[in-house]
Amino acid sequence: MIYQKFKPSTHLAPYVECYYLWESQVYLSAPLQVESPPTGYTSMIFNYGDPYRVINEKYKDVPTPATFMSGQATKSYQLQLSGQIGIVGVVLKPSAMHTLFGIPMYEMSDERIPTEDIVGKEALFLHEQLLEAGTAAGRVQIIEQFLLRKLSQPKGAFDRTDYVANLILEKRGVLPIRDLMDELYVCQRQFQRHFLKKVGVSPKYYARISRVSKLCALMAQKQWKIQDWHELIAQYGYYDQSHFIKEFTEFTGKSPSLYVKGNTELANYLK
Repeated sequence: MIYQKFKPSTHLAPYVECYYLWESQVYLSAPLQVESPPTGYTSMIFNYGDPYRVINEKYKDVPTPATFMSGQATKSYQLQLSGQIGIVGVVLKPSAMHTLFGIPMYEMSDERIPTEDIVGKEALFLHEQLLEAGTAAGRVQIIEQFLLRKLSQPKGAFDRTDYVANLILEKRGVLPIRDLMDELYVCQRQFQRHFLKKVGVSPKYYARISRVSKLCALMAQKQWKIQDWHELIAQYGYYDQSHFIKEFTEFTGKSPSLYVKGNTELANYLK
């Protein structure tokens, strides 16, 4: 299985975390299930392989469109793949989708909306170009040019709300949200409203997502041991072990110890 990441250009770096290519080298003889915790990012996906399905708390089992945009995931979800995997995607920073496309992000949480519904027929032309491109670098370049065109006519402006969202992600959710609100906003209610529109969830909930996302990444990469609980509890700002376990289980559906032993994140399938 091939999984490659590509960095964005300097102009798009404030909005794009990375591009990625995910392909299977052989036809999958049996269905493959991959789980993902909420990551704190949104994404654009272009599928040139066989269709796959998504299971999450909101939709128990739905097919994904060939090309779609996904908002914030508020809980863990699973992908069910079969046949040939061929996906190129864009991982977008917390508020980038709103800036580039003007989407009220509270409408996008846990959703996968066909790209055509958002950008019109341009999405079909873009997908055709990606199908014709013969290399990973070629596909990434096509998407990059599309996003640069959108950046030249942004639907929103980068402001202090975007700054706070990016800072929460950078600090893994471990920072005093109330102090930030007091420092940057006269009206906290205004901040809450802007954040929900640009990111899709409240700032406090987003901080919780960011913490769990980082913890899951550590566990999936086998960089964490059960005996390290006390260190993690202190490092990630949990009150105690009970709070840590309850929070982790709420987002992933598994206790931390079970997640370490039996997660099926993509990292497990990559060599």
